[in-house]
Amino acid sequence: MDSTSLTIGIILLIVCVLPFILFSVNNSKKRKKRIENLVKKAKESNATIQEKDDWNQSIIGIDKTNKMLFFSKKSEEIDKFISINISELLKCRIERTENKNKVLEKLELELTFASKPTVVLEFFNKDETRLILNEIEIIQKWQTLLNKIT
Repeated sequence: MDSTSLTIGIILLIVCVLPFILFSVNNSKKRKKRIENLVKKAKESNATIQEKDDWNQSIIGIDKTNKMLFFSKKSEEIDKFISINISELLKCRIERTENKNKVLEKLELELTFASKPTVVLEFFNKDETRLILNEIEIIQKWQTLLNKIT
């Protein structure tokens, strides 16, 4: 193999691999920023995140000591952030919405309280994210965790 072929091969390899590296670095920065924002919001409520999960453009965290739940979801329209006092949580259940072909449309965590309205946290929406990754495992984990607290 001559040096010209080797040079062309290396350049083509770099051109093919570079977008994936840049995409990965960019996603890593966004994930780190989401976690930092969650921790910051928790501190503003005098809470400390003890457990958290993030996926796509969402993140959820909990302060078990102070019974505070934090949830953030970024979409094209808004950047939604909520903090929820879960001391009066009665139950937590998963709400699955499927179309007539049994294709998952939405995946939500429904929190029912003793003296305040039900809160619904959207983990997956087919209109926003076409591909479901680990949302089912994450939502099941948080349902179990929150039901243990009640």
